[in-house]
Amino acid sequence: MMRGTYGAALMRSSRFLWCATLLLVFPGYGVASQGQSGEPIRVTFIDVGQADAILIRSPEGQIALVDAGRGEPLRSLGELGVEKIDLLVATHPHADHIGGMAGVINSIPVRFYMDNGQPHTTATYQNLMRTLQQRTDITYLAAEPRTIGLGSAEIEVLPLLPVNSTDHNNRSVGLVLRYGSFVVFLSGDSEVRELAFWVQQGVVPDVTVLKAPHHGSDNGFTWEFLQDAQPEVVVISVGGNSYGHPRPEALQAYTSVTPTVLRTDYHGQVTILGYEDGRYEVMLGEETVATGQERETQEQRRRATVEELVDSVPPVAPSVSGSLSLGVFADAPGNDHQNPNGEYAVLESGLSDDLQIGGWFLCDAASHCFQFPSDAVLRAGGQIVVYTGSGRTDGVRFFMGSGRAVWNNDGDTATLYDASSAIVARYVYE
Repeated sequence: MMRGTYGAALMRSSRFLWCATLLLVFPGYGVASQGQSGEPIRVTFIDVGQADAILIRSPEGQIALVDAGRGEPLRSLGELGVEKIDLLVATHPHADHIGGMAGVINSIPVRFYMDNGQPHTTATYQNLMRTLQQRTDITYLAAEPRTIGLGSAEIEVLPLLPVNSTDHNNRSVGLVLRYGSFVVFLSGDSEVRELAFWVQQGVVPDVTVLKAPHHGSDNGFTWEFLQDAQPEVVVISVGGNSYGHPRPEALQAYTSVTPTVLRTDYHGQVTILGYEDGRYEVMLGEETVATGQERETQEQRRRATVEELVDSVPPVAPSVSGSLSLGVFADAPGNDHQNPNGEYAVLESGLSDDLQIGGWFLCDAASHCFQFPSDAVLRAGGQIVVYTGSGRTDGVRFFMGSGRAVWNNDGDTATLYDASSAIVARYVYE
């Protein structure tokens, strides 16, 4: 439940309680209906620089806006013909997601507003709360698990990470938009902790479109999340920034699961038309740059996953008999020595139990070795990735700390040793 003066005022309103209940019983105030024959849903990733603003328009014309950029996106919304907003969502209270929201509320009629209920101390957040408090015609919805109708589409609100802290990114509102077999995943600036939580909860579906969490940060994905989601299109909402977004590690991860990775800083505004049978069209301006077939056919055609990098090898250490696979991606984009995190090794488990790998070594043929920290664990059925360069270890991603490339593009041998120096797995490529 939302904290602060705006949430408190709404909780005192019997009208708020009645309307919120009505929305749940009759999604979208009766706008949940059969889609117009052959009409697509439109999802537009507005180019708002280093920020997020995603517009959703159902076939029947109902509109949701997820985040509103750092500055007012009113010009873009006007060009998109937005005259009212049925659902306005603030994924979390950072300025690059809510900076333009007060201006939107003051300029365009809004029916429902949703956020994660977690207050912030910034002037941007306080201004938004004052604006909302003055608008008694807007109904507040808490970001709790529920399904909201948007015409013939549905928006599922995912459970929030149960942490009461100032970690705003990992309390981003997660949304799954469904229009038949066309599925979109939106989650603000979610990082590893929240993504891992959703994987553990089993709420990550096979999606058509993924809005890259946290602007393509290296902490905005996990391999388990990408394996569950298997996106066909990834859109990164990003602009000029000092963080290095999108990070090479993230770009490499996304391109390992799909060839269609788009960036608003390169491609500008991106619109995706989604059809009930799972087909889709990717539009840059008036040009169609990518299409997808019906969902079942597209899944059969999809082969570019990280699993292609992992070849099973006969085990040597009996403690992990037949259960580990090792692979290497050696050819980093650009100059390998200038992009050490563009190359990496992948270790995958086929075990039914977690495996303690603390003290184990991963080495190339020239004996450049990485030793796993004492608390390292390879989860049952999971993966870990060892990047050559430097970064922040999170238990799934590890970093050798090398300032230069290690794996030879023209052939090398990766060997995994346990703590007693017994060979566990070996991968040879030429």
